[in-house]
Amino acid sequence: MKFEIRRVRNGLVLKVDHDIESEEAEEIVYQESDGNEVEAFVDFLHFINEHYGPSTTRYSPKRIRITIEPGDKWKDIQPSENQTIR
Repeated sequence: MKFEIRRVRNGLVLKVDHDIESEEAEEIVYQESDGNEVEAFVDFLHFINEHYGPSTTRYSPKRIRITIEPGDKWKDIQPSENQTIR
């Protein structure tokens, strides 16, 4: 299997060539959009992980986790009692 990622005007295209003569290459699209760019990219990564990533379960010694979290310098984060913002 061969993977190729190319940048296009409004996102990315992942081309998956299955190395089988009878099967056409598959293209998966990530499209940037105003307001939910992060969520759209996470959906793209989830798709790749589910269809092409290693097979894992909750009981696996290692598994891939894709999450969204705030930046550590994002101004709206409130410090906990034991934490100070620098």
